[in-house]
Amino acid sequence: MTIKSEPLTVLLEVKAAMDTTLSDELVRACYQLQSDHQYDKDRTTMKKMQALVEEVLVRDGDDLLL
Repeated sequence: MTIKSEPLTVLLEVKAAMDTTLSDELVRACYQLQSDHQYDKDRTTMKKMQALVEEVLVRDGDDLLL
């Protein structure tokens, strides 16, 4: 029997297992961005993702480890 897991739940579990300072908020925001734009033909998701990460880095400062 195959058990299907919610991808966001798996991402958050992996993040927790890695013991990183990366925020759950950022993981959720990145997942939501990817989910919202995965079928866009213009392929600007990477630029949007980069802007999101940069926004968090500026907001949270240099103590955020990726």
